[in-house]
Amino acid sequence: MHYVVALHLQRDEDVSATTTGLTVLAFPLGMGLAGPLGGRLADRYGARPVAVTGAALTAVGLSLLVPLGDGWSPPDVAWRLALAGLGMGLNGGPAQALVMGAAPRGRAATVGSTVQLARSLGFTLGPALATAAWGPAGQDDGVRAGLVLAALAACLAVPLLARPARDPENRTEKSTDAAPAAPR
Repeated sequence: MHYVVALHLQRDEDVSATTTGLTVLAFPLGMGLAGPLGGRLADRYGARPVAVTGAALTAVGLSLLVPLGDGWSPPDVAWRLALAGLGMGLNGGPAQALVMGAAPRGRAATVGSTVQLARSLGFTLGPALATAAWGPAGQDDGVRAGLVLAALAACLAVPLLARPARDPENRTEKSTDAAPAAPR
């Protein structure tokens, strides 16, 4: 999303690099503002409802970016990015808590590492997938194709987060880890 929006602003809208940078900064700013709130809300109401709400807000913000086209000013883009960033901020901590809470005994480090690997792969593969979607869509619709891909991924996260997890305490373990399970 950052990649596609930045290219659109600079290439299609002839926006300066400074203004483009400040515009896309709306997303992490929204995340930074909503992150602590997401943690507090999750402590009070539970991680799942807050994670689902955050994912839905992210999906709405990204979906509102899909019609991005000629004539959109940086503020037009920035408020949509800020909305998606607010959703990501609400979602991040509670989603991590859900994943870690579903980890079987003795696997918290492995599960945590896997979450970080998945996040890094997303940052790496996101621009590659956006570029792959951009190519067949052509010069004019490439931005929209990349944003549709991002919005669809965010929309898919909502039902996946809403689905209750299996109880890790009732699962049968077949661990191949050499390290003993950490006491709880």
